[in-house]
Amino acid sequence: MSTSYKPALLKALARIVRRQPAREIALTAIGAEFVSMYWNQTVVFHLRQAAVLTKEPEVIKAIHQASKDSATRKLDAVPETARRRLEHAMARILTLDVLRRFHSSAPVSMPPLFEWSKGDPSIALTDPALSFIASHSLVLESLANLWWARYLERVNILAPFIIEKVERDGAQRRSLQRFLRILGETDENRCFYCERSFTPDLGINVDHVIPWSYLLADPPWDLVLACAACNTSKSDTLPSRDFLHKLATVNERRGKLALPKAFGSPLITIDQVGQYYDAALAVEWPAGWQP
Repeated sequence: MSTSYKPALLKALARIVRRQPAREIALTAIGAEFVSMYWNQTVVFHLRQAAVLTKEPEVIKAIHQASKDSATRKLDAVPETARRRLEHAMARILTLDVLRRFHSSAPVSMPPLFEWSKGDPSIALTDPALSFIASHSLVLESLANLWWARYLERVNILAPFIIEKVERDGAQRRSLQRFLRILGETDENRCFYCERSFTPDLGINVDHVIPWSYLLADPPWDLVLACAACNTSKSDTLPSRDFLHKLATVNERRGKLALPKAFGSPLITIDQVGQYYDAALAVEWPAGWQP
């Protein structure tokens, strides 16, 4: 059984009970929580759930297949029928081993949180467990996040901000519009990637060369101006390594200018950029994009 299943189940129960305290919890409701949590971690943030890819948990295989079949990296864009099918697949996976082994590492003196028998479409929380989870759901979710993140750190050694990625419900991030004016004054009036000059029809975006979903931050050295087409096409992949030298050159040019303090220090060397790039490759981040 995947080491992440137990914290995932605890987190799912805490969330479900917080929304609607009830003893009976349908397996499909737990499955829906599993879809949301694992999609976020594996599709959005590319966190591995196993040290060896050939031992990838069934949950992850199902998530990746659903993303591929739906041709999207956004869970909200998955067709309703496909999402329901995925939730039922998660519910089936729960019955194979997850529910049965959830209490296996609990202290002998600890009573079970729930009861479940093979063939049942739902679990039944015990009365004390329902009361305890309802009163401490936020604390239990935080404990589950920590438990989960500690495991992920061992199989995603070079991935930054793992605990924050586990806590997040998606790829919400701050707008980059605040950098648009500054970059417009410091950088060339053309797309960093395809080098087409900006026109009203081309559109100007601020893009992360090293994807935001890997860094989980907006360091100024990583930001460039890109046309809307390149920004959309690149998405959250790493560009071809050829762009690293270009990024270092851009930062060198910016370093010679008087930039606002809010912009921070833009300087980064080619070796430093390469370290971030190689670290992302080491956790098997999608790479090699070109315009």
